[in-house]
Amino acid sequence: MPRYILDEKDTRTVFDLEKPAVTVGRAIESDIAVLDLRASREHCRVERHGDQFLLIDLGSQNGTRHNGHLVERARLKKGDEIGVGSARLWFEEAPPPDDLDPSDTMVTSAEAIGLDPGLDQLQRLQRVTMAVNSELHLDPLLRIIIDHLVEISGAERGFLVLTAGAGRPQVRVARNFEQEDVREPDVGFSASIVERVCKTGDLLVTANAVEDDRFQDTLSINAIRARSVMCLPFRQRGTVMGAAYLDNRLQMGAFGGIERDTLMSLVDLAAAAIERARLYEENEQRAVELEQLNQRLEMRVDTQGRELVEVKDRLRTVGQPEGVYPQIIGNARAMTDVLRLLDKVVKTEEPVLITGESGTGKELIARAIHVHGPRAKQAFLSENCAALTDTLLESELFGHVKGSFTGADRDKKGLFELAHKGTLFLDEVGDMSPEMQKKLLRALQEGEIRPVGGKAVRKVDVRIVSASNKVLGRLVRAGEFREDLFYRLRVLTVDLPPLRDRKEDIPALTTHFLAMHTKDGRAIKAMDTGVVETLQGYDWPGNVRELENEVKRMVALSEETIAVDILSDHVKRGARGLVDMDEEGPVRNLLELVEQVERREIERALKVAEGNKTRAADLLGISRFTLQRKLEKYGMNS
Repeated sequence: MPRYILDEKDTRTVFDLEKPAVTVGRAIESDIAVLDLRASREHCRVERHGDQFLLIDLGSQNGTRHNGHLVERARLKKGDEIGVGSARLWFEEAPPPDDLDPSDTMVTSAEAIGLDPGLDQLQRLQRVTMAVNSELHLDPLLRIIIDHLVEISGAERGFLVLTAGAGRPQVRVARNFEQEDVREPDVGFSASIVERVCKTGDLLVTANAVEDDRFQDTLSINAIRARSVMCLPFRQRGTVMGAAYLDNRLQMGAFGGIERDTLMSLVDLAAAAIERARLYEENEQRAVELEQLNQRLEMRVDTQGRELVEVKDRLRTVGQPEGVYPQIIGNARAMTDVLRLLDKVVKTEEPVLITGESGTGKELIARAIHVHGPRAKQAFLSENCAALTDTLLESELFGHVKGSFTGADRDKKGLFELAHKGTLFLDEVGDMSPEMQKKLLRALQEGEIRPVGGKAVRKVDVRIVSASNKVLGRLVRAGEFREDLFYRLRVLTVDLPPLRDRKEDIPALTTHFLAMHTKDGRAIKAMDTGVVETLQGYDWPGNVRELENEVKRMVALSEETIAVDILSDHVKRGARGLVDMDEEGPVRNLLELVEQVERREIERALKVAEGNKTRAADLLGISRFTLQRKLEKYGMNS
């Protein structure tokens, strides 16, 4: 049966314990209970594995020693010494009591076997460092710090006090030697001593505070009947951020023989850890606040989106648009909806995002917003963000100063400055690089710009109208477009329908382009029967721009009258529908054919299902998710 011999306070106790695991600590329920306050409640354990015994430290604050060395675990053999605080525990056999100096029973094991005390203190400081650095949150960190200070100093109680700006120091944690919270901590210590230490930044120790001449006028000292008191400052970058107040109300001179250098090293380490924990929690709080802000912003955008949908629904119930937009041609319902929305948009000065496929006339809508808006008398300027490199685009938008780069032989004002009080149209904004997105966002947030190479900022007041043929929401989700910039640009949204969704406007548009591209003084050419019907039978993937180019070609190639034969082959084929599999002719692009079929069948399914996407997906034999993906792919979301 294993034997354990405990030497503590001039008393030897023998334990014969036949257990697979023997616990040692200050807790009463421990198999081997020790009295020293430097021992943890659950200090260490001896485990039996066959014929061998293993000593394991249980995370004690002051460590477990095996033959004088701090260990996490060690194999035991007969005659080995286990150090738990000042107590010595011998395994199997112990030296005769007469060979032990009774005066050694209250010193550390390192001193008892002749080890360097400085090494002992260094090992203890290393253990404290590991404990302090393992915690990033402030409140549990403060408890770890004060518990270690109380144990190392042998204090009865400890109060950790931190300053809060210009206010009085505040107790953040108060603990006793049993590692329990002190009741009513705010009245249990001398605030005047803490204030003195925080002001001077010096360590303060008194053997008997009640009789110390320095504190005769301090009421709190007499009220709490403090005897031994030690107060250590927490210093960080030359500033005192608080103090640790340790006391023993019953014993005088309790802190006379402690290693003050070790304690000061610990509080310096603790001060750095406290500052790190503060910064960590501040960053956590900022992250929470940012998430809450994003949620509120999303709710606001959703609300505005619903309001705009409601506005569009109300507009559909009324007649023609209130405003007159001669530069915009179209009486189809899809375009009438856009014009009704413009009636509302032009009255505001909020940023507008115009979406739609290439060639749908986004710049025409942007000009209409300006011409019919409150800034109509001021400048309207535009820039295609996809057409320039970052360097050129930054110079175009914000200007540059002379000598800022090669070729900059004079100062140049940017479009923001030139459009001051007016409107700036940014086309293809979805093609901006991340760096230019950041610079544009800063200009919109601050209302000021800095020219390339310049130092002074210039205030600008510009209404931004932007456009993109890409789905910016999808770019945001893919991390290719800044979410905050997206919400800045998309306060109001105008979604332009593709020409295939407003084919009833093709006759009016064709007539308009014929007049536009017929030379002055010449009569507008007539069109044979079937020309307009053929044009309406084609889906126009290039939208209005492609139709305009086709009309230019008709004017150039036709004689007095425009015949169907003069139309482009792909327009005539598109009007007849898909090429018959047996029909001879040029090979068709499969991607174009698939898109044409999918668009046409999705439109038919939605029409039959009266807009119900679930029913439409069933008719098409696909899932609702797949249908939604195709609607987004082809820009067919309403």
